[in-house]
Parts: sequence; structure tokens; C-alpha cells
Amino acid sequence: MKKTLICLSLFFAFFISYVHAQDKEQEEYVIEKFDTLWDISNNKLDDPFLWPKLWNVNPQIENPDLIYPGTRVYIPSREELMRMPSFPVKKIPLTKKPAAVKKGPKSTFIFAPKKRQKYIVNKTLFITSGWIADTFPAVGTVSLLPSSREIAAKGDTVYLTVNGGMLQSRYYVIRDTKMVIHPVSEKKIGHHIKIVGVIDIVGIENKRIKARVSSSYGDIVKGDGLLPYHDIEPPLIPETARTPDLDGYIVETNINSYLIGEGDIVFLDKGEKDGIEVGDMFTVHSDPPTQSPVGKIQIVSIQPSTSGAVLLKSIQELTVGSKWGKKVN
Repeated sequence: MKKTLICLSLFFAFFISYVHAQDKEQEEYVIEKFDTLWDISNNKLDDPFLWPKLWNVNPQIENPDLIYPGTRVYIPSREELMRMPSFPVKKIPLTKKPAAVKKGPKSTFIFAPKKRQKYIVNKTLFITSGWIADTFPAVGTVSLLPSSREIAAKGDTVYLTVNGGMLQSRYYVIRDTKMVIHPVSEKKIGHHIKIVGVIDIVGIENKRIKARVSSSYGDIVKGDGLLPYHDIEPPLIPETARTPDLDGYIVETNINSYLIGEGDIVFLDKGEKDGIEVGDMFTVHSDPPTQSPVGKIQIVSIQPSTSGAVLLKSIQELTVGSKWGKKVN
């Protein structure tokens, strides 16, 4: 009997110490704004590619792309996750049956129809038009394309070099198209940067970062740069548009063309530090000596010293070097 009690005591002591050890290895994390499972896996487990397994042990998360601040996430130890299957057994439901709604008395409130908001410019055009920057802002490069290929497009696999920092799950592919020179002063304004695609990290292969092109707006080539992904939305049409007392010149177009037509994006030699805001509207004037109004532009993006605008309408074909402003001098 005495031996039995000693054995039971030793067993319970071992069990309690085991539970405490397991508790130390486990962690509970509360999701914050802008968190992703990729980032949580990278920060808490030192391995962003463990996110599918982390998702698999948190059944309260139905869709890994839709996680909300305040949600509690259970984080096992890295070793425990490594022993789990490589792929999650969850499936994201394509449709969700709506909850039953109990019938009640008819409401006497009258709701006005929601006003549909419209963008100043098409989203794809807005993303691909780019911006003018002082330096090329790449944090890495496309270092290798599929074998025997000179260009990559949607669905292709590429390999990347990332210049330190935290590895992201998605990047924009960017290109320095040219150095923009002011058409009048001939001073260097900056680099015209364009987005040519979007890539998603899919793993590591032979110590190289492997990615897949999820969207392409043109050919992706070796040497193109990388920029961390963030959602880009074009500006909405404002209820009222300002016209500040400013003037300047059109210095470049989104397609690096000398001629400009309606719907094109143009870049101006004035920006945020000059008082320009998104939504502002200006008149484009004909060349001297007449200097009559020939077009109208609206600001869609701003940088410190430059801005992007869409040519809303024109009565003649415009060119780089055309003057814009509030009024004819």
C-alpha cells in the first residue's frame, strides 16, 4: 500500500510539472489592427510559413484572410506545430447560410437609398500610373525568372532577393521607368516609378525565396524592384472641388508619352508642399500667345513636390510642357 501511494505521488508530481511546462510553451495572442496570420507566425514562431498550421489549430477563424482585432489566437509551441500535418484540413466556405430572422412588427422608419460613391479614376489605371520619387524605393529585387525565360507574367514562379528587414507575404513589383526632366527648366525632378505586378511568397527553395505572380500589369523582368504590398484605392469624387491659385507645367505622363489624351494620367511640377490636395481641379491652357482654356485636370495623387492628375476633358491633344493653373495670366 505504501509503495502504491509513493508511485501515485510521483505520477501526480510528474503530471503537474508536465502541465506547467506545456503552459509555458503555449501562448494566447489578441489580434490587433493590420495583423495577419503570416505576421503573427513570423513574430511569435520565427517562421511565417507556419501560418497554415496556426490557422488549423484556431477553429474560431473561418477565413485566414479575414481576421479581426480583438480575436484571441491560441499559439502552440513551434515544436508542436512542426509535428502537425503540413496542410490545414479546414476549408473556406464558399457560401454561408444566413441566420434565421424572426418576424416582428413592420418598421415605420423610411431609409434613404445609399448613395453610390464613384472613383475619380479607374482603379487599375490608378495603380499602374505610378508616381515620381526622389529615389527608387525598392526593398529587394526579382533575382531569377523561370528557366530559359526573359519575362514573367501572371501564374509564373519567380525568385527574389530581399534586402534585410522582415519578410512580407506579398509585394508589389516596381520599375524605375525613367528620370523625369522638367520640360521648361530642364532640372531633374525625380524617378518615375510604376507598378508592374503583384507577387505572393510561396516558400523557400534551395535557400532562395520563391514567389508566384498573382497579378501582372505588364512584363516582369529580372532586376525589377520589390515594394511591400498595401491596399491601394483611387480617390472618390469629392462633393466640391477646390481650385487653388497655383500654376505650373505638365512634366510627364503615365505611359511616358509626349502626347496626352482624355483619360490619361499626367504628372505636375507642384505637390503637397505647394498646397495641392487630392480632388483639386485645374485648367490646362494652350500655348502662347493665345493661352486659352483647352482642358481640365483633377488631382488623384500627391507627393511632396509633384502630383498626379487625370485629364478629364480636352478640346485638343495636349503635350508634355503644357501649362495648367487657375486662370490665364
